[in-house]
Amino acid sequence: METFSKLKVLIGLIYLGVVALVVFLFFFYGANSFLDVDFLKNNKDKIFLFRNEHFLSLTITYFFFAIVWVFLLGFGTPLVILAGFAFGAVWGSILSVVSFTIGASLLYVFANHYFKDLVFHYLSSKFLKLKNHFNENEFSYFFFLRVIPGIPFPIKNVMPVLFDMKLKNFFLATLFGEAPGIAIAVSIVSGFSNAIESNAELNLNLLYTPEIFLPLLALGFMVVFTNFLKKKYLTK
Repeated sequence: METFSKLKVLIGLIYLGVVALVVFLFFFYGANSFLDVDFLKNNKDKIFLFRNEHFLSLTITYFFFAIVWVFLLGFGTPLVILAGFAFGAVWGSILSVVSFTIGASLLYVFANHYFKDLVFHYLSSKFLKLKNHFNENEFSYFFFLRVIPGIPFPIKNVMPVLFDMKLKNFFLATLFGEAPGIAIAVSIVSGFSNAIESNAELNLNLLYTPEIFLPLLALGFMVVFTNFLKKKYLTK
């Protein structure tokens, strides 16, 4: 039993070490600069040529990288930008939703096994009050939490550890709850990507093109809808 406990500690430390290393490398090499608008505009020909010639390998790489990224507590925004730019609205949304859901589920299982005490220590004071809601219907309530913005994506992925949520309900609530927000964000980025690819001038007039205006309209509706859900279910 003691050996097993030491093994859990060792695996947990290795995981935290890998997370710290990835964060360090991300900022040390300025990986965020690759998502800068100027960089994308200046290198668009090379980027789109590479995408067209290696679409399948790029798809597979993105899919598995996204799973690992989310598993390592990564935020979804950089990958959403990449997906919209490289794969377009539909394919980028599908890839992101499925890979994010798998990565989040793996993280939940891992955290539930190796970091349960840590999750309770840091999150119980803020989220344990939701236990009654989860006991009533954990799928529906976690679905609402997934849809409603405000809680950081990595926190949402480990928070259900507090309630010992069933993996099946976690997976399905994540899949359907994150899908609207991801699809809207990917579609907006895809609209800008198409504008860059066609050498269109990047100005406010782009906001009125259907590729960008319709996702923004959906985003506005989603904000109103989630605020309604927040007032109804999270203020009790």
